[in-house]
Amino acid sequence: MTLKKGVAFVATFLLALLIGAGPAFADSVTIRKVDTTAFPKVKVVAQVAGDTAPTLDQFSLREGDRLVSQLQVVPIGQTDTPVGVVLVIDTSGSMRDRSKIEAARAAAKQFVSSKGPNDQIAVVAFSAQPRVVINFTSDANLLNGAIDALTATGDTALWDAVRLASGLYTDRPELQANMVVLSDGADTTSQASAADARAAALGANASVFAVGLRGGTEFDAGGLQALANATGGRYDETTDPAALSNLYSQIQRAIQNQYELSYDSTATGVVNVTLSVGKSGTAKASAPVGGASNGLATNQPHVIKNSPYPGFLEGTLGKFLIVLLALVAAGLLAFALLQLAIRSDQSTLQSALRPYSDEPTEAEAAATKAEGSLAESALIRRAVATTARIARERGVLDILEKKLEQADLPLRAAEALFFALVLGVVVVIVASLLGGFLGLVGSVLIVGLLPIAVLNLMAGRRRRKFASQLPDMLQLLAGSLRAGYSLLQGVDAVAQEVSDPMGQELRRVLAEARLGRPLEAALEEAAERMSSADFAWAVMAVGIQREVGGNLAELLDTVAETMIQRERLRREVRSLTAEGRVSAFILGLMPVGLGLMMYAVNRDYISKLFNTGIGQGMLAGSSVLAIFGFIWMKKIVEIEI
Repeated sequence: MTLKKGVAFVATFLLALLIGAGPAFADSVTIRKVDTTAFPKVKVVAQVAGDTAPTLDQFSLREGDRLVSQLQVVPIGQTDTPVGVVLVIDTSGSMRDRSKIEAARAAAKQFVSSKGPNDQIAVVAFSAQPRVVINFTSDANLLNGAIDALTATGDTALWDAVRLASGLYTDRPELQANMVVLSDGADTTSQASAADARAAALGANASVFAVGLRGGTEFDAGGLQALANATGGRYDETTDPAALSNLYSQIQRAIQNQYELSYDSTATGVVNVTLSVGKSGTAKASAPVGGASNGLATNQPHVIKNSPYPGFLEGTLGKFLIVLLALVAAGLLAFALLQLAIRSDQSTLQSALRPYSDEPTEAEAAATKAEGSLAESALIRRAVATTARIARERGVLDILEKKLEQADLPLRAAEALFFALVLGVVVVIVASLLGGFLGLVGSVLIVGLLPIAVLNLMAGRRRRKFASQLPDMLQLLAGSLRAGYSLLQGVDAVAQEVSDPMGQELRRVLAEARLGRPLEAALEEAAERMSSADFAWAVMAVGIQREVGGNLAELLDTVAETMIQRERLRREVRSLTAEGRVSAFILGLMPVGLGLMMYAVNRDYISKLFNTGIGQGMLAGSSVLAIFGFIWMKKIVEIEI
């Protein structure tokens, strides 16, 4: 049963990882423009979002209910349609942190180096005031020189910058309007509002691709997202400045992944078109005959954030790995469920005692052998055996077996240790890939300390409950002896009356005694298993009384009364030391709570602890010292009774 539980846990973990490892965003189609000024010739400009460009035969256009058969599709880079892009870059003082301005300059220069043949690019920078760094040009040298001159200082006039960038298209109406807006903070000094900025962008028929760089004390993700939604663009977000180049590349691919479709129309009055591009999606737009219109409002943009999953899960190789892991996880889960169904009756006490009561038949022996062969593969058996041998040589296995028995967990120590190590390694690897150094340190601490802490907590709780039941059990046993029962009969009667864990341990003692083990030895084993000195003394008193004689019932009453007085003293001491224990918890949690509060109030200030080597070293050292301090304070208030 324990092996199957471990396999099921591994399978569930893999499936959970795969479920979350989906694509960062879905494909979609946007109609940018419908031009009927040369009617009956109609031109439709469409933008297709996605990692891969569609083939020309994937385009399908309907005018009303009529499927257009003579449709010409040409990539926009091969047409004479000029595409204008304004790079709106935040140069406020907060961009100096974590080399944000350097990353922004690098991303903008990469954008310039990959521009299309008919692209015109302008640069607008904003701090306390927006300014046009360079107007529309296709000269890469001029653009790179202007970008290199950007410096970070002052406040943030985000909405004024969007209005200024929108105004650049007034003098260049022939350009298809696009804006790439980068900001790491909320607007602080603009005279225009967010609504004014959206109205200006819509008036320029511009699609806004907004990039939010989180990490500052203030951040207006909602404003940037609303701007992108209103103009048919999209919103990207990241906390890592190094990811800007990748985000800018995605935006540039989206801008360049446009197509001009032309056909001869038969419509009257208004041209209504429906465009489908393979599996990317469908878009609708309309324009009056002899005019032109933009179709941005017919398509809702999608919000894109940096995928939290490692890069190896993306692309063709990532899809292959995902499929492979899915098959492995599904196979493990099916195997575990099958084995749980086959051997679900093997965990009961009656099943464990069955060989002692009836001799198995040849058919039963063959079935048992077949089940055993299905239960474990040779590889897992060898791995578990190797883990058990290494752990036993270092004394770990015996300690783990004792803790598992005290916690009443139906697990074999070797298998529990093996699967804990395997899952621990998986968690550490995944956490280090997702969270870097901090993820590695945090996962090592969690994997190393959490299972031990949970096991000790469960074992300690069960031991304390066992100790609290001991006086009542001894008094019941004394009453049974006075009623004429023998010691074995008295233990049997008490085992049926008391609740677990005392009743469970006594039933185990009875099972061992009926199998031929001396009752005193079985009781001593139970006392050692539960680490109960009180129970050990009671068993010792029973053994002495059986050797020298005397009134056992009276002796048990005396022992029970002594334990009651000791328990009363123990609780009184616990009450007196409650202040020290609470102080230990408060002082232990205070640094964590203070750190979370500072992270929420002033993220830039405390982020140096996580983003620099010195800060990470100080964080690791302080964490170790805090743990030792907490343990020391706990030891001070622990008084043995």
